[in-house]
Amino acid sequence: MKLFKTIFLTLVTCFACLILFFFISNSYVLPWEKEEAIETTIKWGGLNELPKDIKNLKIDKRGSIFTRQFIIEFEVNHLEQINYWIHKSKRLKDNTPTIDKGKKIFLIYPGEQGANGGKVEIHDKEVKINMSWS
Repeated sequence: MKLFKTIFLTLVTCFACLILFFFISNSYVLPWEKEEAIETTIKWGGLNELPKDIKNLKIDKRGSIFTRQFIIEFEVNHLEQINYWIHKSKRLKDNTPTIDKGKKIFLIYPGEQGANGGKVEIHDKEVKINMSWS
């Protein structure tokens, strides 16, 4: 009976560690993590909240226990929405972007709240925010 209990506890512990590892290291943003991922990315980048009526929102996370990276992509209906968002974003409004093949690239180094930093790429009506912390 003691051997069975030891084996059972070992299996439960291994399963719990596997679940914890998956939760920490997966790149899929679970539905209940979505708002927190957006909020964290905005804070790290010193950005204004995302424009209203965005479409094709994609959120990706990368990293490990010691690092975290969020990549948010979205599209807007009108370029004015992006211009307003840039004007209201603390770290973008006075930041001069580089232009590469029609894509505006705003570098944000260092980031806010201890984040390493990252960048915001804008191409037409598409925006990609890439911020990291370690």
